[in-house]
Amino acid sequence: MSKRRRVRPWLPPRSDERGGAHVLLFAMLAATCAVLLLVTSVGWMTQSANKTKSKLALDRATHAAALHIDRMEAAYGRLVWVEAAGRAEFERFLRLNFGLDAAGEPLAGGRLEAAPVVHRLEFVTAASYPATIRREVVARAGTAQETTRRVDVTVYGPSVVAIVEVHQRIRGELEPIVLSSVASVRFR
Repeated sequence: MSKRRRVRPWLPPRSDERGGAHVLLFAMLAATCAVLLLVTSVGWMTQSANKTKSKLALDRATHAAALHIDRMEAAYGRLVWVEAAGRAEFERFLRLNFGLDAAGEPLAGGRLEAAPVVHRLEFVTAASYPATIRREVVARAGTAQETTRRVDVTVYGPSVVAIVEVHQRIRGELEPIVLSSVASVRFR
């Protein structure tokens, strides 16, 4: 009785096994590319998530500043900012939202590694709306890596505009990111 060979149709015949090293090298190259893509993607996703959280924290602080208007003037239909109270509230919420101490430095375990730089906090009223506000901000001022960023913001009513520079670690280095926030006050 002869031995019967088991037929496996999904495998090629044993006599035609060529190119095994090429397939292995291609698989190793594909795996290396996949790992590099994964590392880059995770870095980019982390950066985007941190930027989004920072933007939301800045929006909350700007909104807190916009709540400080003179109530007596508002009763007559006029908008008069109480800028000192608005600035104090902005700084308070900025410290709370970003996890900063009383001096504005990041606390241990916080989202930021360097203190944020508030370039502008403006209480804006324009002659007509919508109005476009253009400001230039210098990031890393006074260093060899000084960069000028232009911020264009459209306001649709009396607004508080904040422009803040936060530093985020990208590929091992702290990079400045300029964020802007607008909080409008509308009477209805």
